[in-house]
Amino acid sequence: MKKLIIFLFSFLFACNTSSYNAAYNDYYKYQQKYIEALLDNNKKAEILALKELIKCGKFLNFDTSNYEKKLKNLTPKNNIYSKYIKIHSLNPLKLTLPKNYKINHFIIKKNGYKEIFDIKNAITPKFITKKINNITLKIAQFNKNTVRIVFYAQKRFNLNYKISNNKLIAKITNKNPIKKANFLPINTSKKIIVIDPGHGGKDAGGIGLWGKKEKVAVLSIAKKTASILRKKGYIVYLTRTGDYFIPLKKRTHFANQKKADLFISIHCNIAPRHIKTPNGLEIYYLSPTRSERAIRVAKLENKEIKGLNYIDQRVILKFLNKDRIIDSHKLGIDIKNSILKNVRKKGFYLKDGGVRPAPFWVLVGTQMPSILIETGYLTNPRDAKNLFNPLFQWQMAKGIAEGIDNYFRKNP
Repeated sequence: MKKLIIFLFSFLFACNTSSYNAAYNDYYKYQQKYIEALLDNNKKAEILALKELIKCGKFLNFDTSNYEKKLKNLTPKNNIYSKYIKIHSLNPLKLTLPKNYKINHFIIKKNGYKEIFDIKNAITPKFITKKINNITLKIAQFNKNTVRIVFYAQKRFNLNYKISNNKLIAKITNKNPIKKANFLPINTSKKIIVIDPGHGGKDAGGIGLWGKKEKVAVLSIAKKTASILRKKGYIVYLTRTGDYFIPLKKRTHFANQKKADLFISIHCNIAPRHIKTPNGLEIYYLSPTRSERAIRVAKLENKEIKGLNYIDQRVILKFLNKDRIIDSHKLGIDIKNSILKNVRKKGFYLKDGGVRPAPFWVLVGTQMPSILIETGYLTNPRDAKNLFNPLFQWQMAKGIAEGIDNYFRKNP
């Protein structure tokens, strides 16, 4: 009986690829079915929904790699051997990393000096401890999904390392460490960035002091950001290049279609009842939140979305990819720090409003790290004046671009 139900499900609810619009509607329908299966802990329904999501996504030319990984993890034939690192030498350390690795490098100075590499989505074929002069090298399985490499000594030492083309090379040296900005160049020609100037056309966004419109300021900042990024070698797309309206869903669909590595939506803030005191830069990443301030800001930006009640929104937010949330948070921190440094360098005051989680629906459905930048308050006299100052806009754009550089250096 169960087999019959599964057969009928797959026959009656298969992705409709007869037209682009039909496949597009089915894609989002199967996202909902996948969410329901997750909440019901129904593995069979998960697998069926994922198969159709992948089928629809490929027809629409979406990046379905995340869904394919999830499907692979749910099926019994999961080849663990593809996760093994290959150790070529220990001095210098040379490794080949698995295809879907993520690497985190950090230093601990307590009880000696340690340089540590955590390689996620990886398995080591053997545990190693080796003495190299006065330094101990250890390679071990930190947990079932993470390999940890530790260089340890009582005194500080210099370690140069390079990560590129699925290779990690680390060498102990007596020379001064090479700056990572130079040692780990970014291959910008392969990085795709989608910049989203909020609102546009019939949707002016927030209207602040002196009738200043959000849609005008954010388009100018977005164009300047795109110009700087292109000079750096990035492939950059804007969701809009003029004063016209684009629905929220089409913005994220555009980013997915371009197979972007990052999605950055640029906005301006408006204080309730046009109070003049709130001011400053705030950056948001998509995640559930209980913060009244974050919810208030999100409601202003989400006013276009209709038909989704609070329960629907909470269900969709539970579906978010945790790794993507973490990556978006990291991106937000890098861009925030870089913006503040650049605008303050030219004498502009901009308050640090932090990096916060919030349920922005322009970020729902993106398949890459995504943030929303509230560049300042149009209801604050100083912010409003700055946001329409070309020099301030250029410094803001430089900050966004340098923040992207810094993010990719840490997350190659």
